[in-house]
Amino acid sequence: MERFGELLFKAVDDTMRRVFGESAAELIYRLVEGHVFLKREEVGEKIETFYAYLEKLIGSEPAQIIQTTSLKRLCLRLRREYEEVEKYFSFLDELYEIKFKLLTSSSKQERSVCN
Repeated sequence: MERFGELLFKAVDDTMRRVFGESAAELIYRLVEGHVFLKREEVGEKIETFYAYLEKLIGSEPAQIIQTTSLKRLCLRLRREYEEVEKYFSFLDELYEIKFKLLTSSSKQERSVCN
């Protein structure tokens, strides 16, 4: 099984490439690495740093779209359904909740992680 950070990075990377295209996604990764010293392969493990810089780079609303879409893609990778979480939960709260459920439900395969 892949590590959670790897799964998260793949979901973020897929979203970035679909939304911005290959060239722009590559440019964003280079800017992130140059400004906050975060390598592409570390994005899944240091997601807070990545999204903080992304928000500064492209603005709050576009960054929120990338966050939400990435979260949905993560759930698809986990073969689970995504359900919107109440608005008072931040993206990271949702992400940590999914990670917690994934870790605690490994013995109960039928339990849904993303709701």
